[in-house]
Amino acid sequence: MGRQIIEGILRRTASVLLVLFVLSLMIFVLARVVPGDPARMALGPSATAEQVADLQAEMGLDQPIIVQYGRYMGNALRGDLGESLVTNRSVTADIADFLPATLELVLVTVFLVFLISVPLGVLTARYRDRWIDNAGRFFSLFGVTIPSFLFAVGLQLLAGSFFPDWPILGRVDYQLNAPDGPTGLLLVDSLVHGRFDVFVDALQHLAFPALALAMAGIGQITRITRSAMIENLRKDHVLTLRSFGVPERVVVFRYLLKLSSIAPLTIMGLEFASLIGNAFVVEMVFGWGGFASYGLTAILQKDLNALMAVVLISGLFFIFANLLVDLALSLIDPRLRLRGQSA
Repeated sequence: MGRQIIEGILRRTASVLLVLFVLSLMIFVLARVVPGDPARMALGPSATAEQVADLQAEMGLDQPIIVQYGRYMGNALRGDLGESLVTNRSVTADIADFLPATLELVLVTVFLVFLISVPLGVLTARYRDRWIDNAGRFFSLFGVTIPSFLFAVGLQLLAGSFFPDWPILGRVDYQLNAPDGPTGLLLVDSLVHGRFDVFVDALQHLAFPALALAMAGIGQITRITRSAMIENLRKDHVLTLRSFGVPERVVVFRYLLKLSSIAPLTIMGLEFASLIGNAFVVEMVFGWGGFASYGLTAILQKDLNALMAVVLISGLFFIFANLLVDLALSLIDPRLRLRGQSA
């Protein structure tokens, strides 16, 4: 058993390294074949050809692409992600500044998705074809079909009309002098420093962006949970439990929900990873200034070092989310664990 676990860890580590290598190579090549000279874009249209050539040489853009890639990966393995052409700072420092904002937003979003979608999916399945089910299906369809930026703009208009004192821009009121560190997550740092005023204000700033970002996930996971619950309602062991008079509450929440959680958990893990890179629209509407907005700027300005870092970190989050989902599913369903060991 111990040998199988070690072999499984080694296989997963090798697959992670392979995925990161392929991902970094693909984005490196694509970033350099896309039209537009990053040196020219960084210096502006008034720069001379000599200045552009000097910057190209400094960035190594005059070298063969395989040499550029090897140089970049060698520096990246040492923790040096290069310098951003937009901010003129180390990309590593930029990531440390921008990533916590998006990570906090995404974590609160995933919490909202789980808090709303799972109970709603259970209710719609439990009261199938009744008014609760119809309302829940309409709500989930509404969440899936409407883009997140429309929810963001709608929530801003709602706040402006009915809640004028509710904050709709930024992460925290600048007058509160929010504490710095240690995590960069304002909710955590404010509690660490005993600043409950900052905690409440940061939570208010998070409410609308997180809700706008969560609507698509709520709709999707509600529908998946409902479908899985309805399918498992027909299983023989569930019917047997009911025939023996086991209370409906115990059947639903102790047995049925566990059986039906595999598909929602898988989608929720992928949702968490995708939100890291896809939150830029909501961030821009609410002036969040996080990692997703930083990545969008890197794409528009063809900031090669920043673009590479954003893609690699987003890929790491996908891999990390998949690992967590695999672990959670193996704990829920031992058959998956045994299948993975026998593979």
